Formats: sequence, C-alpha cells, structure tokens
Amino acid sequence: MKSNLITRTGHDLLVAELKKLWHDERPEITKKVNWAASLGDRSENADYQK
Repeated sequence: MKSNLITRTGHDLLVAELKKLWHDERPEITKKVNWAASLGDRSENADYQK
C-alpha cells in the first residue's frame, strides 16, 4: 500500500518557496557574485564568500 509522504499544503508551500528562491533571491545573489568576481581574485574577496 502506498501512502502520501507529503500533504498537498506542504507541497504547495515547498513550491512557493522554490519559486521565491529562484525568481527573487537567486538573481540578487548572482549580481553580488558577478560584482565580486569583477573585482579580481575571488579567494581574497570577502563579498564573494557571502
């Protein structure tokens, strides 16, 4: 017998969180990483590691 491992509500919450991370937060992080990379050596740049 197969049982549900996640509720519909739980699934919907996870999908909403994924969309928020992918569409809102990821572009901001990408901008910061690109900015830090443009400064040169990434290993010595504290902003690159955030």
